[in-house]
Amino acid sequence: MKQFLRVKPGALLLSVMSGMASAQQFGGHISASSGESDNAYKSETRLLTERQDTYEVALAGDYTNQFLSGTAEYTGLDRRFAEHSQEDVRTLDGAASLMLGAPTDPVDLQLKHSRHTLLSAPDEINVTTNQDEREIVSVIPRVKKRISAADMVLASADFTQIDFTKNELNNSKRTTAALSWIRRASKVSNINLQAQQSDIKFDNFDSADYRYTNAVVVYSTQLRNLSYSLAVGYNRSERDSGDNYGSPTYAFSTSYKTPLHSFKLMSSKAITDSSMGNGNVRGVNQNPDNDGAFKVDQIERVNTEVSWGTQALCIKCTLSLSLHQNKDDYLLLPDEGRQEGGSASFTYSFTEDIKASYKASDLRQRFVGSLIGRDYDYKTQRLELAIGIVESFSFRVFMELEDRDSDDNDRTYNEEFVGAALSYAF
Repeated sequence: MKQFLRVKPGALLLSVMSGMASAQQFGGHISASSGESDNAYKSETRLLTERQDTYEVALAGDYTNQFLSGTAEYTGLDRRFAEHSQEDVRTLDGAASLMLGAPTDPVDLQLKHSRHTLLSAPDEINVTTNQDEREIVSVIPRVKKRISAADMVLASADFTQIDFTKNELNNSKRTTAALSWIRRASKVSNINLQAQQSDIKFDNFDSADYRYTNAVVVYSTQLRNLSYSLAVGYNRSERDSGDNYGSPTYAFSTSYKTPLHSFKLMSSKAITDSSMGNGNVRGVNQNPDNDGAFKVDQIERVNTEVSWGTQALCIKCTLSLSLHQNKDDYLLLPDEGRQEGGSASFTYSFTEDIKASYKASDLRQRFVGSLIGRDYDYKTQRLELAIGIVESFSFRVFMELEDRDSDDNDRTYNEEFVGAALSYAF
C-alpha cells in the first residue's frame, strides 16, 4: 500500500492538513472485493478465466472556520490479477483544497492538489499497462480590495505543476496572473470582468511552450432552486515558435434542485492543452479516457454535459440520466477526437438495509488524423445487490458486462465479471 503515498511532499502535506482539519466531518470506507472474469485479456480470440481482487480505501472530509476552510476526498485502489493477465497496480484518485483566509480578508492563499487515472493511448483498451496518472499541485495567492459596497477588485497568481507518472513529455509548469472586477448587481446576481495571462512551459518539450491570454465577462445568479452562470469572451494561444491561434470562448452552467428533482447543464468552449486537459475535474462521463493527453499540443475543446436525477417515480427508487459530448481539435497537429455518450442508473431500496441497482453506459469514440481507423464503441452494464449486515458493514454481489466494438479486431471484446465485496463504512 506504500505506493498510495507516491506523491510530492507538498501534495502529501496538503492532503494530511485537509484531513486533520476535517476531523469533525470525516468519513470513508474500506472494502475488499473478489470476482471472476471470463475474458481477462479483453481479447476476441485469446480467452482466459481469472480471479481478480481489489482492495479499496476511501477517505473524505471538510471543515470551515473563520480562518480557514479545507476539503479532501481520496480513493486508493490495490488491484491484483491471479493469472497475471495484467500488471498488479496501486492507484490514488482524488482531490484536496485548503484555503487560508476568510472571504472578507484582504489576502488569502489557496493550496490545491488532485490526482486522476487516465488512459495512456486513447484508442487502446483499458488495462493497467495503458493507464497513466496525472497529478496537479497549485499554489494560488490572492489580494482583494473592496472599492464600494457593491464592487471588489481581486488580483491573483497561480503557480501550478502538472506531472504524469509515465508520459513525462506532458509534464508542465504554468504561471498565471489574473485581475478581476466583481460587481454585485443585485442580492442574487453578480457581474465579473476577468482577464488573465498564463505562461506554460513543458518540462521535456520546449518547442511546445506557449502563452495563453483570456478575457471574459461573467454573469451569475443564485436563486433558491435555480442557479446559472454565463461567461463570454476571447482566448488566444501563442507559441514561442510564433504559431498562434485565437477564438471566442464561452462557458454556461445551470443547476436546478428541488426535493424530488436535480438537473445540471454545462457547456463550454476554450483552449486547453495535452497536459492540463480538464484539470482533473470529474464530469458525468465515468468511462476511461485520456482527456487529451495523447500528443503534446494545444487543444480547442468544446464540451457539453447534462444530467438529471429524480425520486419522483416512487418513494423507494432513484433514477439518474446523463449525456455528454466532447470535441478536441489539436491546434497544430492534424488530430481530432470526438466523444459522445450517455448513462442511466436506477436504484431501488427494498428496505433500509437492502438495495438493488442497475447502471448502463454507452460511449462512442471517433478519431481524425493519426488515429483514423481506430474508432470504437464501448458499452457497460452493472447489476448489484447491497445488503447491510450489521452497523457499518455491508455485503455486495454484482455482475458487470463490457462490450467493446472497434474497427480493429485486436481491440474488440466482450467480458463478463461476477464478484462480491465486503465493506466497512466509518
